[in-house]
Amino acid sequence: MLKISAVIMASGSSTRMGENKLFLDYQGKTFLEHTLNLTNKLAFFERILVISPENLQRLERHKNLKIIQNTEAKKGQSASVRLGTKAATGEGYLYLTVDQPLLNQALLESLFPAYSKETIVFPVDRLGAPCSPIFFGEKFRSDLLKVTGDSGGRAVRNNHPEAWREIQVKASECLIDIDTPEEYKKLIDQNLEIREKGF
Repeated sequence: MLKISAVIMASGSSTRMGENKLFLDYQGKTFLEHTLNLTNKLAFFERILVISPENLQRLERHKNLKIIQNTEAKKGQSASVRLGTKAATGEGYLYLTVDQPLLNQALLESLFPAYSKETIVFPVDRLGAPCSPIFFGEKFRSDLLKVTGDSGGRAVRNNHPEAWREIQVKASECLIDIDTPEEYKKLIDQNLEIREKGF
């Protein structure tokens, strides 16, 4: 079985949200806790959290978690990608953000069969648009260590369409990311509606 490093990127400034997304609450857990708990349920070779020093102060202790402090978060998502990749020792790297509170174990497991050292694997929504999380085989390690700006790994993905393995996800609502107060309110309102209906 391929040794997969799960790289959790938690250094963003949450500019559009207006408050720190990592610590927003959903169903009694913060977005960050949800992602950490989710990755802990799967047989990853290692779990790496790339986090800013100020966010690290609010993090509860977690076992089997390699913590990398990102002091260059203002340089964009690429800094998290570079740091996470540098720390990773697996044969492939799954990059997760913390703003997908509906992401679940079944969805992540549906991506596993396509993983290899030479593939780039990501889910697509109903319209065929690529979504997070995204996996890169170790063939792309050197490219990932050179990313710049705020595009993160997207530039590497776009440069290697021959390696793509696009996974159509049936429950594509699980892929939504929460970036604005309006999106967060909608998420909370939907959860309340489900509770009231007893689903």
